Amino acid sequence: MPTPESAEAFAKLSKARARLSQISRDLKEALETRGSVAGEQRYRELQAEWEAAFKAFEVATDEFSAIVHRIPHKSDSN
Repeated sequence: MPTPESAEAFAKLSKARARLSQISRDLKEALETRGSVAGEQRYRELQAEWEAAFKAFEVATDEFSAIVHRIPHKSDSN
C-alpha cells in the first residue's frame, strides 16, 4: 500500500504497468494478422508503442523506488 509520500509515484507506476500490459496483449493478438500488409504495419506500430511504454514503465519504477528509499522506515527509528 502506498504511503502519502509515494501515492502519486505509485499511481504513475500502476498506470504505466497497465499501459504496458495492454500493449502486450494487443501485440499478442496482432501476431495473428502479420500475414497481411496492414497487419504487419499494425504489429510494427505496436512494437514501437511497447518500447515507449516500457521506457515509461522503467522511469516510473525508478521514480517510485527513489521515493520509497527516502521514506523513513519504522525499523530505522529503533
